[in-house]
Amino acid sequence: MRQKSEYRRQETEYRRRATRYAILCILIFAFLPLTAHACSTPVFRYALERWPADFYDGVLVHRGAIADDHPAALLFQGETGEFLNLRLSRMDLESATDEEVKGLLGEHVPEKLPALALWYPWQKGRAAPFWTGEFTPETVAVLMQSPTRKEVARRLTEGQAGVWVFVESGNPAKDKAALELLKKELKTVTEELTEMAPPVEESDTPGLTFEFSTISLSRTDPNERVLLSMFMNSEPDLDEYVNEPMAIPVFGRGRALYTLIGEGINADNIREAAAFLTGPCGCEIKMMNPGVDLLMAVNWDGAVMQFYEEFYATEEEELPELTSVFPDEPEPAQPQLNVAAQVVKNDSGNELTVLEQAESQVVGVEEQRTRGFGLMGTAAVSLGGLMLAVVLGTLAVSRKQK
Repeated sequence: MRQKSEYRRQETEYRRRATRYAILCILIFAFLPLTAHACSTPVFRYALERWPADFYDGVLVHRGAIADDHPAALLFQGETGEFLNLRLSRMDLESATDEEVKGLLGEHVPEKLPALALWYPWQKGRAAPFWTGEFTPETVAVLMQSPTRKEVARRLTEGQAGVWVFVESGNPAKDKAALELLKKELKTVTEELTEMAPPVEESDTPGLTFEFSTISLSRTDPNERVLLSMFMNSEPDLDEYVNEPMAIPVFGRGRALYTLIGEGINADNIREAAAFLTGPCGCEIKMMNPGVDLLMAVNWDGAVMQFYEEFYATEEEELPELTSVFPDEPEPAQPQLNVAAQVVKNDSGNELTVLEQAESQVVGVEEQRTRGFGLMGTAAVSLGGLMLAVVLGTLAVSRKQK
């Protein structure tokens, strides 16, 4: 009895293991085509289409009541504020405790109130606010949008692989040499990638341009002070290189990859960044990829949708009818129609019978097509049979061991 009980226990365990292996194999084969398709998409295109921009956090620090119709607050209620990746909350210093204030702001309590403090998206970690400014219409307008961010968004939504923001050092000689090198390498990379790309003849998606461009940014531009603060605080110790030119590739929905500084703006580093952006998207999880999203007021979903609508509208344009200098070939004979016509001539009473027979043949073909499993169905059936054989073989071996 003890041996029989032990045998049943082992048999149950074998069945469980076989079932687990079967389910695991089915899941792997089911998701393998989806993974392969995602990995064939370049990073910059995948990021533009499927990586929503991370939200920044902003806290309005004030003392006492502040009206909802405050001129600065009204800007967030406009069209630009609708698409700004920013979450806003309030902190009234009259009702907040010292622990709450210190826990949120640390030693960075604004002197002039009301004020607005900004934090990077939580994916980057929680620290002190990277920017603090007075809560005025002028400051809020600069925070929400700037000429550089607007131009970067325009180029990205038009299909460029990346826009390199070149932050000037203030030294004309250094800036000229670094910018010329950057433009030269990007031009070479674009030409090489275009030549290597397979021709797009019959595609159901817009073609890839692999185009890169540059845009210069002055450190003294008052309209770009929030953007500069985003760049300078995105990585540690960048403030130690304020006298060096910097280059930051931006891709997807306004995601800054990383910063090249001074002599780091060289051919190898530029090509390495370009290779990452144009290479296959090996990891679909956004937070496992390098970079930080910028604060931008852009309707990314609408831009991507319009991009594809324009592509399909172009593809569906009616083409002019082509004429040939050769005579048209005769159309192939239609035996079903000829048979039906012959029956009508001989005996009109049999017409219904012939048509019914033809219809039954068509239905038979459609049923045969419907019942066909196809490639995936055949693979699934074969896999199921293989798993069943494994289970039965395991049981047979266990019984022999008994």
